[in-house]
Amino acid sequence: MRSVVIHKSNNSMDMLNGPLMGKLIAFAMPIAITSVLQQLFNSADIVVCGRFVGNVALAAVGANFQIINLFINAFLGLSVGANVMIANYIGAGKIQKIYNVVHTAMTFAMLFGVILTILGLFFSRNILIFLGTPEDILAPATLYLRIIFIGMPFMVVYNFGAAILRSIGDTKRPLILLTITGIINVILNIFFVVVFGMGVEGVAIATVTANAISSITIVIFLVKEKSVVKYDFGKFMIAKDSLLKIMKIGIPSAIQGMVFSISNLCVQSAINSLGTSVIAASTAAFNLECFPYFMISAFSSACLTFMSQNYGALQYDRCKVVLKDCMILSLIFSGALIVVIVIFARELLGLFTYDKEVIEIAMRRIYIVCALNWISSFYEVLSAGLRVLRHPMIPAVLIMIGTVFFRFAWIFTVFPIYKTFDSILVVYPLSWVIIIIPMVIAYIKVSKVMLN
Repeated sequence: MRSVVIHKSNNSMDMLNGPLMGKLIAFAMPIAITSVLQQLFNSADIVVCGRFVGNVALAAVGANFQIINLFINAFLGLSVGANVMIANYIGAGKIQKIYNVVHTAMTFAMLFGVILTILGLFFSRNILIFLGTPEDILAPATLYLRIIFIGMPFMVVYNFGAAILRSIGDTKRPLILLTITGIINVILNIFFVVVFGMGVEGVAIATVTANAISSITIVIFLVKEKSVVKYDFGKFMIAKDSLLKIMKIGIPSAIQGMVFSISNLCVQSAINSLGTSVIAASTAAFNLECFPYFMISAFSSACLTFMSQNYGALQYDRCKVVLKDCMILSLIFSGALIVVIVIFARELLGLFTYDKEVIEIAMRRIYIVCALNWISSFYEVLSAGLRVLRHPMIPAVLIMIGTVFFRFAWIFTVFPIYKTFDSILVVYPLSWVIIIIPMVIAYIKVSKVMLN
């Protein structure tokens, strides 16, 4: 057994020693709140469009949510590879390896972001047409998406930078940063739309500006960092060994996140066929539905980082405790948040639109999808554990089967028969259950081998 702390700094956390519950909460809560603030970037767009521009603009922005989430999940998944490897090397005390991973990850993030921008500018309209976006919102939806793609490099760099900071337990500075830029985003939304009378282009420019500020600032944090994850700006490098290890964990994690988004895109295409009011309602409900999931994802991230450091330090019994505690905390915190959302759902939906018909349609998604979102805790936390134990493809494959295959089959067989909003929504909880059962079995088998 090894317990080495090599990352002394005011912003780091000792994950290898001492009680866990308090540290897990202290680590996870800033991540959850940060995710909420990131979502508020989009929520601010929705609120401003719904109240000051109209339902067409609201639907135009909403039609892009699953597309944008697809790319965000790809960034987050790839950054998991950097997070796991850095945390693992911290536990093992390998300083040079940490340096290589940090600089490889940041160089890759910049290149990847630029490539996405180029592709996005060319294919935005085609993507929206493929998804069956209604003709009355196609033009504003395309404009919004193209502007968002211009800011993709900022989004990628921010997410990789935040992942690097999380590897040493620093989740507070990203929270402070997103708080400031979230406020800036809201102010710019109002400024561009209300003062200058702009439409969806105004809210998109505000979002990209806020993301740019977040990205630049997080790079400054890393440049000035005093611990082993310090970034030497201008040191562009791709260490083959580091990149391969990042990709080995990151690509399956990205696939896992992306298959959810791909299946959601399929579901979104079915929702699009039900008209603008249903699109607007689903968009508003989705914004509330995200919040308990952010709590679940935060404890999954805590499990990932804490287990990685302890696995690197060969503290296998502590790895088991980390996963158990994260599962318990995820269920408690997400469940409590869901109760609050369900109770005050109509009032919260009223922030997005005045239309009572849209609110009533959105309530159906709240009751069917959001109320059962706590179930996601099981596969999210177990997925994190399997990534740490060097089996990232297991959750990726299981989630692909449970979401892409099952949801596609449902949309192309059940939905054409019933063709209602409710018949679309029930696919979510059903797919979660299909994933969880084999995920539990897989983790039990893998952990018996890797943690003994």
